[in-house]
Amino acid sequence: MLEAAFAGAGMETTEDGPPARLWTPGFAGMLVLTLLGFANLAAFYGLEPWLRGRGLSAAEAGLGIAVFTLVALLLIPPLSARITPATAGRCIVAGFAVTLVALPLYALADGFAAILALRLWHGLGFVLTLVGIITAFVALVPPSRAGEAFSLFGVADLLPFALLPPIMEATLPAFGGEASGQYAAMAALQAPALLLAVLIARHAPAAPATPAEPAIMPQGQPVWLLLAVNSAAFLAHALLFSLLKPRALELGAAPLIGLFFGLQTFTIMGLRLLAGGFFDRVDQRRLAALGTLLVVVALALLALPLPGWMLLPASLLFGLGFGAALPLLNALMHRHSPPERRGANLNLMMLTLQLGYLAGPLLGGLAVGVAGYAGAFALAALCLAPAIPALLRLPR
Repeated sequence: MLEAAFAGAGMETTEDGPPARLWTPGFAGMLVLTLLGFANLAAFYGLEPWLRGRGLSAAEAGLGIAVFTLVALLLIPPLSARITPATAGRCIVAGFAVTLVALPLYALADGFAAILALRLWHGLGFVLTLVGIITAFVALVPPSRAGEAFSLFGVADLLPFALLPPIMEATLPAFGGEASGQYAAMAALQAPALLLAVLIARHAPAAPATPAEPAIMPQGQPVWLLLAVNSAAFLAHALLFSLLKPRALELGAAPLIGLFFGLQTFTIMGLRLLAGGFFDRVDQRRLAALGTLLVVVALALLALPLPGWMLLPASLLFGLGFGAALPLLNALMHRHSPPERRGANLNLMMLTLQLGYLAGPLLGGLAVGVAGYAGAFALAALCLAPAIPALLRLPR
C-alpha cells in the first residue's frame, strides 16, 4: 500500500482522467509525523523560565533558546540540497531517534555547558526530522492539489501549538511542577513517531541510478521572490508573537491577550480545513496577495491608538490573512519549482521561518526603542506591504 502511495507521488492525470489523488497512506502518514514532530517543538513554549530556574542568567537562557534556531540556519541549506525522496525516510528516522535521546536528558542536564550541548543535540534532531518530512511530503503532492496539501500540512504543524500549552499547564502539578519531567514524558509521543518513520522509510522509492545533485542555492526569479515574501511574512508573524502582549497592555486590553491568540489560531486552522480544495481552484497569486493585505491591515491597526476591544477583529484579520497566505506561498513555491528542486526549495521556505523568527524580535526591539510598540507594528506593516505587488507580479 505504501509502495503504491510513493510510486504515484506527484503524478498528474490527463485532462480527461480522474483528478490527481492526494489522500494516500503515505500522505496521511506524513501528516501524522508532522503533527508529532511539531508537538515536540510546541512543548517547549515555557523553556525560558525553566532555564532561569536551572540557574542560567537571562543572557544564557536566551542563548540556550537561540542555538536551536542557529542549528536550523546552518544545517537546512546543505541538508535540503542533498536529501531526496529516496533518503528522506532515513533522515526522518534519524531525527526522531536523536530527539528520543534528547528529551529525557532535560531532567539530567545541569549547568550552562550541559544545557547548551543538549539544545544543540535537540536542534539537530528537529532539523533532520523537518528536512526529511518536507522532502518526503513534497514528493507526495500532485501540483494540482498543492493548495489543499499545504493547507493540511499547516493544520498538522499548527495543531500542537493550540493543544499542548493548555494540556501541559493542566498536567504540570502531576510532575511536581517540574517541566523537565514533562519534556521527558514527550518521548511517549516520539517513540510511536519513530516506529511510523521506520515503516515509511522501508517503503520509500528506490534511489535513481544516477541521481542529480541539486544546487544548494535556489534558482529562478519566482523562487527568490517567494523566499523574500515568506521571510517578510514570518518576520511579521514573529514580531506579532513577541510584542502583542506589551502592546495589548498599552491599549488596556490585558484580558483579551489569550483570546487574541486562541481566536487567531483557530481561525487559521478552520480556514485551512474548510478552504483547502478551494485554494487549488483560484488564482493563488491573487489570493495570497489578499491574505497578505489582511495581515498588513491588521498590523496597521495595532499601530493605531485603538480601543482595546479592537484586538478581536484584528485577531480575525490575522487569522484569515496568515491562514490563506502561508499555505499558498508554499503551494506557489511548489508550482514554480522544477520537480528535482521542490524538496530543496520547500525546505528553504522553512529556513525563512527561522530567519523571520530571528530577525523579527531583533528589529522589533530596535523599533520599540525608537518609536515604541506602535512603531514596531508600523514597521512590520511597512516591511510586509511590498509583498502584495510582488506576488501579483508572479507568472501564472
